[in-house]
Amino acid sequence: MEQMLTHKTKLVVVSAPANYAGVVATIKWISLKTGERVRFVIYTGAWAAGTAAVTLKQAVNVAGSSSAALAFAEYYTGTGDTLTKATATSNTFNLAVANSKYVIEVKAADLTSPKDCVSIAIASPGANADYYSVVAEVYGLRYENGVPPTTITD
Repeated sequence: MEQMLTHKTKLVVVSAPANYAGVVATIKWISLKTGERVRFVIYTGAWAAGTAAVTLKQAVNVAGSSSAALAFAEYYTGTGDTLTKATATSNTFNLAVANSKYVIEVKAADLTSPKDCVSIAIASPGANADYYSVVAEVYGLRYENGVPPTTITD
């Protein structure tokens, strides 16, 4: 019997769609204890000229204990169904375009032991009415039979 894709991946809304004018989103941590990789997908909506810096963090648990920056060199961006590879500057890039998507992939092997949790951090875009959401897709799951276990608890 062919296994469904939903048994091979775990989708988590880590930041709900909202206007983040003047605030920093509270973003869930993802545990990679049960998966090999995570792909963060940021969707922007209306964008009123703010600039929001995007970085990655790693920690020892989903509470964010002992968090530290996580280096990355590339991400993908685009509109429609086309993505273009882009280079991060000092482990950072900015959200600044309406109705776009930005994608960052992280392997569990990229994390510094004993850290096994990862999160994306997005700075406030300022006082502008700027909208976005973030979804994390964990794949390469160790437990692919049935519904995969949660990735937002330790």
